Amino acid sequence: MATVTSAHGITVGYAEQGSGTPVVLLPGSAVDHTIFVPGGQFASFAQHFRVIALDWRGTGESSRDEAPYTAADLEADVLGVLDTLGIDRAHLVGMSQGSTIAQRIAAHHPDRVDRLVLYSTWGHTDSYLRGMFTFWEHLYRTTDPQVYGEATLWFLLSREFLNADPDAVQAIAKASFASETAATRHAQIQAARINAVHDNRDLLAKIGAPTLVLAGRQDRTIPAEYSEQVARTIPGAEIRVLEGPGASHALFLERADEVNDATLAFLRADN
Repeated sequence: MATVTSAHGITVGYAEQGSGTPVVLLPGSAVDHTIFVPGGQFASFAQHFRVIALDWRGTGESSRDEAPYTAADLEADVLGVLDTLGIDRAHLVGMSQGSTIAQRIAAHHPDRVDRLVLYSTWGHTDSYLRGMFTFWEHLYRTTDPQVYGEATLWFLLSREFLNADPDAVQAIAKASFASETAATRHAQIQAARINAVHDNRDLLAKIGAPTLVLAGRQDRTIPAEYSEQVARTIPGAEIRVLEGPGASHALFLERADEVNDATLAFLRADN
């Protein structure tokens, strides 16, 4: 692990492995870089690329203060890491909220993005999604981390996973939401607020980087139709919607081999 500190005093943690063209992994809401370990993204991508995986504010080794922040601030955090490491251009791979920040960077800074991969993505938050994010913010405010962790995982994981090993859900919730390195309550609340007002509709058509969208038909958090709309709006974007068991919001964990193979094939297309 390493950290960089921005001009505004924000510390951003990141892990790095491999060599070659940089690939930046952007995790979902209020989670750190380790989310890309169980599904093998970090290790498998590092066999071909220089992989840099970030910790969002309030998670891992990043700043844990109580100041409010926005999607624009998270965008600046990513660019700050790239600048500090002397990286002019990189592939971006974003999961869920990470995909929305990747959208912003690709639209605002096209010279910095080589190829773009979006997992379980959406272009803007409508009333349906806003209700879910508002509910999550209420959970984060009023319950303990273990409770809101288990409730959140119900949305993120597939029915097959939840039925196969109910005890694993408690263990995952503890590790991801209630451990010392898990996101702070403030970070969870900020993530829910950022997601509740997310609207990149005016930006998507400006994205010029070759783009791959991966979604799961069983996604209960961000239904696949939202990813399909993003793919229709980004010029020339490719989309693959996984069907069947494990095609959840966490498809990069439950269907890791397919997701990793598709991602690597897309990122290596120019090689």
